[in-house]
Amino acid sequence: MALASTAPVLKLRRSRERGYEDFGWTDNWMTFAFGGYYDPKWVRFGPLRVIVENHIQPHTGFQSHSHRDVEIVTYVAAGTLTHTDSFGHSAGVTRGEMQHISAGPGMVHSEENLQDEVEHNLQIWLVPGRRGTLFAYHQLLFTPEERRGRFRLYCSPDGRDASMPMHCDVCISAGLFSPGDQAEHALDAGRGAWVQMVHGRLRVAGVTLEEGDGLGITHADRLAFDFDAESEVLLLDLRMDAPLIWT
Repeated sequence: MALASTAPVLKLRRSRERGYEDFGWTDNWMTFAFGGYYDPKWVRFGPLRVIVENHIQPHTGFQSHSHRDVEIVTYVAAGTLTHTDSFGHSAGVTRGEMQHISAGPGMVHSEENLQDEVEHNLQIWLVPGRRGTLFAYHQLLFTPEERRGRFRLYCSPDGRDASMPMHCDVCISAGLFSPGDQAEHALDAGRGAWVQMVHGRLRVAGVTLEEGDGLGITHADRLAFDFDAESEVLLLDLRMDAPLIWT
C-alpha cells in the first residue's frame, strides 16, 4: 500500500475497460482517448496523454505517418519493432528496449514488424512543456538481469543516470519481478505515478493489478509494491501540474 500522510487518490483503469480496435494486422488497446476512441473521463493523467498497447502481426505495420510537438516513448515487450524516419534513422527496437522520440517541429516515420513472430509494444505519448523543441531520437536497452527485481530508469527530463532526456517532467522506468519481490518508489510533492502492467500481478495502494491494468496515484509520498507473480511493469513518475502545450 502507499504510505502517505493523507489517503492517496486513485484512478484505476482495468484492462477490459480500455478502448479497443481490431485492424486484423494489429490491435489497439487504448488507456486514454485516442484515434477513433473517445471517453471524456479518460483524456489524460497530467502530461500523460496516450498509452496504446499493440500486438503487430508478422510482416505488417504502421506505414509512414507524421507527428509533431509530442514526446513518443515505445516499450517493446516481445519481438522487434523496426522504425524508419524522415531524419534518417532506421533501427530495430527489441524486447526490453525503449525508444524515445521528440517529434519537435515535425517528423514522418513508419513502425513495422518485419519478423516472423508477433511484436508486442506499448506506446506512450507525453505532452511537452514548451513549443519549439528540436527533433531527437534515442534508444536504450537493459538486459533482463539489469531489470530484474528493480525499476530501471529509461527516460527523464534531465538525462540522469544515463537515461534518455525528454522535453517534459516525467521519469519512466520498467522492471521485471518475481513472486515475493517487493519494491518502493518515493514521490515528491506535486507528483503522481502511473503504473502500467505489461503482464503479471502486483499489489500497490491497496489495489491488485493484473495484465493490461493501469493505475494513476496522486497525493502519496511513497509507494510500496508487492508482487504475486512473474511481472513486467512500467512506472511513470509525473509532475501533475506541468505546463502543457496541448491537451
